[in-house]
Amino acid sequence: MAVIPRLVPPRVVPPARPLRGLAFLASFVRNPIGVVPQAAYEQDLVAYARGRREIVWVTSPALVRQVLLEEREKFLKLAQIRLLSPLLGKGILTSEGADWKWQRQAAAPMFRQQDLAAFVPAFVRAAREAIERWRARPGVQAADRDMTQATFDVISATLLPSADARMPQAVEGSMGQFQRSGAWGQLYAVVNLPRWLPQPGRLAMARSVRELRVAVSRVIAERRAESAPPDDLLGRLMRARDPETGQAMNDEQLVDNLLTFYLAGHETTAKALSWTLYLLARSPEWSAALEEEVARVTQRGEVEAAHIERLVLTQQVLKESMRLYPPVPLMTRQAVADTKLDGHAVRAGTSVVMPIYAIHRHARRWEDPDAFDPERFSAEREAAIPRYQYMPFGAGPRICIGQAFAMIEATAMLATFVAQARFAPVAGSEPAPVARVTLIPKGGMPLAVRLRS
Repeated sequence: MAVIPRLVPPRVVPPARPLRGLAFLASFVRNPIGVVPQAAYEQDLVAYARGRREIVWVTSPALVRQVLLEEREKFLKLAQIRLLSPLLGKGILTSEGADWKWQRQAAAPMFRQQDLAAFVPAFVRAAREAIERWRARPGVQAADRDMTQATFDVISATLLPSADARMPQAVEGSMGQFQRSGAWGQLYAVVNLPRWLPQPGRLAMARSVRELRVAVSRVIAERRAESAPPDDLLGRLMRARDPETGQAMNDEQLVDNLLTFYLAGHETTAKALSWTLYLLARSPEWSAALEEEVARVTQRGEVEAAHIERLVLTQQVLKESMRLYPPVPLMTRQAVADTKLDGHAVRAGTSVVMPIYAIHRHARRWEDPDAFDPERFSAEREAAIPRYQYMPFGAGPRICIGQAFAMIEATAMLATFVAQARFAPVAGSEPAPVARVTLIPKGGMPLAVRLRS
């Protein structure tokens, strides 16, 4: 491959020293990853004292492994559960212990690697429908919104089909409200502020959640009325039984899990695709390389299941995009027992933050960490990356259940886009990465799209 010019896309500039007091609070609300100090990009562990409590930033693969795997019973998802449970209840993402385990076991069969190939036509169809929408309104496109719609179409067509046309609007409205007020929720959860404190956006969020849960309840009622329901995720969740009690999920638990898959299942992939299209728009050379690969592998036809594993460079580009812009940029745990991390005493109640955004750009562990270089995910170089150094889907026992689904989906959709369109940045638009649970582009992601005839 010819030498490709070095590209350093927009990034968060970390504070030189840990922020304290009002400066921390104000910066966190603007952008939670903006409070991660420079030391977290260079050291293994950084402790930040808050009165009698601490926030500990953990970035080394060995320490992340200790928190997520080796001593996971000492580090629970209390902050994440507090943040997300008003929206997702006690579903697979917001439960612990045996309750989490049996829900995951109920959903796991839908995500077997050998069964995912059957979904590729749906992935391609959603991408082609997005292309047709671009064709109908040529010029500059809101790529982030278009990717959100396309990945929601995928979820609706594969795992959770529903005839209710109100669902997309309900999901979009609720997710938008959650992103607008989410930084306050993250702040209250991470620093463990009292639940009774007033929180900006809480009432609007509660209204939005109620509307969304009503919409999902309609989907369940619709399914119960069917005489020959399909064998999809909802059907399997409805048939699942707790191995300990023999109980089925009640409607509230079904709503919790459907919301988890509706929201987490499409929002993260949408963000991965949005940032990837932006990077390709900024790098015509990598875009041309992908065009060549897709044309060669597919023989200029439609992407099929047999092509996925041969779209090697396409997957490298996606992986590098998710390194620079991880869809979920922060992962938190709360210590529930006294322990030590790298010799540092961690007391029960301490917030332990694994800033995935900083871990993916750590100066000691990545060569030229802020540069876009898909070649770092060539087979040989990727094999040398420690497991807990690259975590776009999380890690440990609670790694994202839909990881394989999402990678195949993103590969098929990106290849379809590249085969049909070229992307260019819009003058004056530099999308800054902002953490709103997922990593969103501040101000949206406008891209100039030129379609092939």
